[in-house]
Amino acid sequence: MSASSMATESDLQSQSIPALFWKYTLPTIAAMLVTGVYVAIDGMFVGHFLGEEGLAGIMLGYPIASILYAVGALIGMGASALVSIKLGEGNHKQAKAIVGTAFTMCAIAALALSTIGLFWSSDILKWLGAEGNVYDAAKEYLDWYFLLGLFPVYSMAFSSLLRNDGKPTQVTYIMILGGVLNVILDWVFIVLIPWGLMGAAIATMLSQAVTAVLCLFYFIGKRSQLSLSLASIFPNWKICLHIAQLGSSSFLMYLYLSVVLTLHNKAFLWVGDAIHVAAYGIVSYTEAVFYLIFEGIALGIQPIASFNTGAKQFERVRQIRNIAFVATLFVATMGLILTYGFPEWVIYLFSGDNPTVYPVALEGMRYYFWGLPMEGLLLVGATYFQAINHPKDAALLTGGKLILIMVMLFFFSMLWDVHGVWLALPITSSLLCCWMLYRVKTLKSQ
Repeated sequence: MSASSMATESDLQSQSIPALFWKYTLPTIAAMLVTGVYVAIDGMFVGHFLGEEGLAGIMLGYPIASILYAVGALIGMGASALVSIKLGEGNHKQAKAIVGTAFTMCAIAALALSTIGLFWSSDILKWLGAEGNVYDAAKEYLDWYFLLGLFPVYSMAFSSLLRNDGKPTQVTYIMILGGVLNVILDWVFIVLIPWGLMGAAIATMLSQAVTAVLCLFYFIGKRSQLSLSLASIFPNWKICLHIAQLGSSSFLMYLYLSVVLTLHNKAFLWVGDAIHVAAYGIVSYTEAVFYLIFEGIALGIQPIASFNTGAKQFERVRQIRNIAFVATLFVATMGLILTYGFPEWVIYLFSGDNPTVYPVALEGMRYYFWGLPMEGLLLVGATYFQAINHPKDAALLTGGKLILIMVMLFFFSMLWDVHGVWLALPITSSLLCCWMLYRVKTLKSQ
């Protein structure tokens, strides 16, 4: 093992928790902010240059494509938490085998998902109610997403593993590069070469390819204590099962994002029309920026919590959890100030001076964004359960949210039409947040 690797493990066990929090979460939050900025800019390009139909098309297509990110998160977060626990136990050989197994899992999963997506995306879009130009744009977007689906799976999985190997700053630089490249390619493929949503998909996938290759490159050489080898990438099915079990909450978290976007789109088309889907796109892009910051906090504390769980340092685990909750509430408060204090600025960023979309998006923001603090706490709480090897609690939290939002959307849309659709998520998050905080309090060992 290298000297830097030993120093990293020593820091995780002995350095002050506040110092570790800043060391791991600041670069991770920065990386997520960059991701959030280029996701937002993606929406700006689509809204300004492709209009309402472009926004509606990407809002119908992206939730389907995001299954790739969900599976990448399952493998990456499951493997990362397991690696950290094994390193905390001093079992370096097993940690290396976990990384190799994750590499093979990514290849198998990406091939299967891309094949399924290319054959079934059309049927899903029709079920959602997409038609005409909106259907054509969304279908073109999905075709290219799934054709290049290998890249987001590896990017998600191995950026988590690289961060876990004591390189959070390096991951930040890689994600910044990918984000800048995505913005440049958006300009090229949407504005200079008018390829519409196909151009948006190609731009995103090429930036994901760069991120994936750079993260994998680190594990191919000898700089990492967890470097890949021919022996390590031969899948260990017991490890596969453990990764899947521990990563299930991350999968459900991302699947939830996909499903909740899809169900909102379906509900809006049921009780409203395409203009509500476009307005929801503006709201979702805005929320994504803050959600990614919450994700940065969650991902940043995961190696610290997992390592100290393996090392039986439970007081340090509790301390990092509490700091993460406070930081999450602070970010959420800033989000509420922005969205309720200056909503017209936010709407203009994504739709320009569009008098049709503006009043619908403004009303949606007022009904929707009060649930932002609860959304953040749920994300950090689920990742915390996962990090301390409580996969059932994490899965119950994210799986429960998935089921509850389905019920809420159905009944609330019947009761209050469009207003009910906007209210379903914040009410769901509030109820589950109460359960999550109760569960945290009742954990005996943590």
